Amino acid sequence: MSFSTRLVCLLSAITFVISVPAHAKTPSLPVLTLYNWSEYSDDALIATFEKENGIKINQVYYETDELKDEYLLSTNGGEGLDIIVGSEASFRNYLKRQWLAPVTSSSIPNLKHIAPRWSSSRISDYSVPYLWGTVGIVYRKDKIPDTISSWLDIYRPQPALKDKIVMIDDSKDTLGLALKALGYSLNSTQVNELAAAEKLLRKQKPYVKNYGYINLSEESSLIKGDVWMTMVYNGDGLTLQEMHPGIKFVVPQEGTNIWTDHIAVLNTSTQKDLALKFINFINEPKNAAQLAVSLNFATPNAGATEYLPTSFLNDPSIYPDKTIVEKSESYTDLKPREQKKRNEIYLRVVE
Repeated sequence: MSFSTRLVCLLSAITFVISVPAHAKTPSLPVLTLYNWSEYSDDALIATFEKENGIKINQVYYETDELKDEYLLSTNGGEGLDIIVGSEASFRNYLKRQWLAPVTSSSIPNLKHIAPRWSSSRISDYSVPYLWGTVGIVYRKDKIPDTISSWLDIYRPQPALKDKIVMIDDSKDTLGLALKALGYSLNSTQVNELAAAEKLLRKQKPYVKNYGYINLSEESSLIKGDVWMTMVYNGDGLTLQEMHPGIKFVVPQEGTNIWTDHIAVLNTSTQKDLALKFINFINEPKNAAQLAVSLNFATPNAGATEYLPTSFLNDPSIYPDKTIVEKSESYTDLKPREQKKRNEIYLRVVE
């Protein structure tokens, strides 16, 4: 399915969900609409907030950052939505477009629990760090006898992996980490380096079953054995690892992308006070710890530390060791023409 086709499908699906919300049988309940990745919230926390406040949270999902951005562009900054979760990189663009409502310590008192490392972001007056993590490889170790330790293990796969790989359908990660595999910066805009990454992706393509994101349920193609290897966000990799003894997650030795996701209130929201209250609620230290553990991702909430199991805090797949951190990068803002060039390379490969 092409990018444009997927966008049309997304627009139709979201329009339907917003037009016919889940609260239709109980119209007296206030409704908050949360725009998020699928399976990226804790159902128990959602239910608690709904019960305590007599509301309904309607969740709408996007598949990739790029589709999310296209939807917001097509709806004047997300009309019909209240709260959004997304990457720091995308939120910097939203701030420029004035799509985000401001946040303050008076509207969200639990901002005091966010560690300084994460609260010093340029978008800290308009969003709150949600979770952070890395990108790695998850694979079926019972199908692949060799140790997987490098990005080249997925970008230059062994013959047995033909049609057994799933790659994230996102130009930032799939192209960025191809650059990393070749020893370049994942933010590179150098013509020769981008050309080398495109060549690597083209050679990899026959091994790729699809560009998308692996299912995280028991029905996952990784669990069933139709897929043997995939690029994945670390918490999702650990979730899959817990589901099957033959699955293993690894952060490659070259380093990776260290990402931070944020949560914010959209300027178009008609429920700003309630939306801010929800963000404050999930940043109560005990709740922030519950969110982190349920999703297997690291939390930027320093107050949550006392509620996190020692095994969680000491897991290098969640809190990577110093060596990996030093080799890793976060995405930087690129000039529009630079981002356009990278997008064009990616689309030439996958479409």
